[in-house]
Amino acid sequence: MRRESLDRAIGPTPPSFSGRMEQTLHTLKEEKEVKRIGFRTIMVFAIIATLSCTTACALVSQGLEWYYNNRFTAYQEHEPDKYHAIISHLQTEVPQSAAQDPDVRISVDEVSWVPEEHILVVSVTAAAAKPEQYELHPMWNLDADGSYVGKEHLGEYAADEEARGEHWLWTGRGYGPVAEMVAPGKQLLLLEAEEIRLEALRLLGDMSSTDAYVTEDGAVHVVIELHLAQFFDPTFPDTVAQRIKEAPEYAVHWQQLLSDWERFQQLLHAHEDGVVTLTLPYSVTTYSEDDVALYTGGRKGEVQFDVKLR
Repeated sequence: MRRESLDRAIGPTPPSFSGRMEQTLHTLKEEKEVKRIGFRTIMVFAIIATLSCTTACALVSQGLEWYYNNRFTAYQEHEPDKYHAIISHLQTEVPQSAAQDPDVRISVDEVSWVPEEHILVVSVTAAAAKPEQYELHPMWNLDADGSYVGKEHLGEYAADEEARGEHWLWTGRGYGPVAEMVAPGKQLLLLEAEEIRLEALRLLGDMSSTDAYVTEDGAVHVVIELHLAQFFDPTFPDTVAQRIKEAPEYAVHWQQLLSDWERFQQLLHAHEDGVVTLTLPYSVTTYSEDDVALYTGGRKGEVQFDVKLR
């Protein structure tokens, strides 16, 4: 899938966006252990990967500088100024609260706030508190190809050779049934940590993304990259008014974005020094073959950390 194909499908995209897609699909092509994936599933997974950029490779993380030099290199190749801006604003000492979780140790290791680009990058590390008992993976590595339908629905997908009645897990050892991918005697824990909030306001902007991967030492690393230009754009209310005028059927959507913009202004300027407390919500789920427990039974927690945004 090249840049021109992406542009035809979803409109013009920055070079780094198509670069991220090409890297993800290249990983899919080279993964020998993964079950054969048809075109429909590739397209579904590509959309997921655009947001999460998950990969099976187990890599040793050395921080955000390592991340942008070794894992996500599209900025290096297509937007080097953006890469250098992120690295030059890197903060390795991040004031934060300690998460109180019995099974997982989780912390914000590095943050980069790039005011000229309005980009916030947050690097998170999580590890099982009892590694001899638990193995930790990102939740989205479970059924990463989108082929799981459940045993009770397999009959409805008899004509679909990709449909699966059992959960598969994507790991550095390959992609297959959970029981085969998790080390013998260990229980699978699944981590979700993919957003940043300012109080109750979820920070999300165009081209924001999340990546998660497991290193050789069994830790899960999450990189959340938020593009927040619209929150800092003083003309955004005028943009909303124009959008609603052009497409009134989307008025509710644009009004919500405007409400978020206004709330952000209030929260940001409530702090004279520009330092705000952000929240990383997360959940930890013990793997279960009971899908209700699997998808709704996660234990929730949060890490709060301080960042100067103006």
